Amino acid sequence: MTADARFQVLVPPGVLNRPHQDIRRHLHESGCEVVEMVRQRGDEDELIALLRDADGVIAGGELYTPRVLAAVPRLKVISRWGIGVDAVDLAAATENGIVVTNTPYLTTPGVADLTFGLLLSVARRIPECDRLVRAGGWQEMYGADVWQQCLGLVGFGSIGQAVAHRARGFDMRVLAYDIAPNRQAAAELGVELTDLDTLLREADFVSLHCSATPENRGMIGRRELALMKPTAFLINAARGSLVDEPALVEALRNRTIAGAALDVHASEPPPPTYPLRELDNCVMTPHTASMTPRVIAHVSRQAVANLLAVLHGQRPEYVVNPEVYDRPH
Repeated sequence: MTADARFQVLVPPGVLNRPHQDIRRHLHESGCEVVEMVRQRGDEDELIALLRDADGVIAGGELYTPRVLAAVPRLKVISRWGIGVDAVDLAAATENGIVVTNTPYLTTPGVADLTFGLLLSVARRIPECDRLVRAGGWQEMYGADVWQQCLGLVGFGSIGQAVAHRARGFDMRVLAYDIAPNRQAAAELGVELTDLDTLLREADFVSLHCSATPENRGMIGRRELALMKPTAFLINAARGSLVDEPALVEALRNRTIAGAALDVHASEPPPPTYPLRELDNCVMTPHTASMTPRVIAHVSRQAVANLLAVLHGQRPEYVVNPEVYDRPH
């Protein structure tokens, strides 16, 4: 560690080079030496070696397992760049006295925008049309209606509500399912709260906005896809683990549903052999929902603020495991 640095902070690859931010300068001025990871997804031993001298980390998608967290006693804070903390074992972090933070709400506009972009792209076959024209072709390409169709939101938190707000511009009927529904928000947005099976049967577009929890893993599988209309589309800009991918491939091949649009995948990046790549009725993007200048700037500032608060002995604004503060020191 440099002489003028009080803390060492680990940052995932690429974060320091994202536009409209200066994380390195901000951290340096706050007494931190910044170490950039060579790659984001190594094995446990590689991550332990990187974290051994770190006081804090701005976390991407690398896995913080119980073994990793037990092996890095100097680590005080894992500041997640984004909302999801499914890559962090929260119980192990708490047991080891490590504060875990995230940046909720700040990615909401970007994710909601991309969700609607995916919906329109798969409904109107925009990627197919683009490929056709670029290849010199020209023919009628029939798509699906969006105006006044039924949108089903699986998860009705801040992002689900933002998507519902956008759907009003398309005069859509909106259904929502959530285990703890916000009835006031539903009333204000004109959203009908319902159970999951009813939503799947009635929606023309099913959009996922749930957290990646063990209970939600594979929540959209063969049974759920069979409940959907053969003219319906599945949209997922939440987490890849919510969908049983082999079941989705089968449903798309057999036209059990009309199509799918995915910003997230079970494995990221997907493996070289990836059946969804072969399907024209599947639109895919590379987990890019949060990648806009405004979202990046806001999330980066909050991730740094959360990290510095912990390092300087303060309680950050967004703590995912508040019980860590109840541990005896």
